[in-house]
Amino acid sequence: MLESLLSFSNSPLWLVAVVVVSTFMLEDLAIIGAAILAATGRLEPELAFSATCLGMFIGDTALYLLGRGALVWPWLAKQFDNELIQRQIVPLQQAPWHQLALIRCMPGLRTFGYIACGLARVPGSTFTIANVVSIVVWAAGLFGVAFVLGKQYAESMADWLWWLLPIALLMFILGQRKMRQRIEAEAAS
Repeated sequence: MLESLLSFSNSPLWLVAVVVVSTFMLEDLAIIGAAILAATGRLEPELAFSATCLGMFIGDTALYLLGRGALVWPWLAKQFDNELIQRQIVPLQQAPWHQLALIRCMPGLRTFGYIACGLARVPGSTFTIANVVSIVVWAAGLFGVAFVLGKQYAESMADWLWWLLPIALLMFILGQRKMRQRIEAEAAS
């Protein structure tokens, strides 16, 4: 089944596009997927890693720009009147580098955090540099581990990967929901 999906196109550009777009949905799983594509020889490791970083950068920047847009458009600002976002504005104004590093490491906060960066008026240059550094560090660590494990277990994984993928996706989504609920509960108290 995996073979038929990946053989949709033999062009590496198709796989690069899939990796870039997949980072918009589930960033960490996209990094792991790209590393496995590289480990199995479907993509060059450098290309897979670059596609992952590019997708993360595009998604994060779009969220930041949404936050900046909310400063101009009141109807958009209304959409972001969320306790989780509002709680992050002051810390981002006080210590943007530190907060951006924390946001990258806390998957449940990324969407809200990058919108809050725009709302907090974090300078574009500060956001871009901190974001690029955090993307490269985070993605390199996760990509490296997944690549090494993928190289080591690629043949044995091929048979049961389609059973693990939905389970991993479900666990990730449930974990994200639980983390978000905990953060919202803390914000309410």
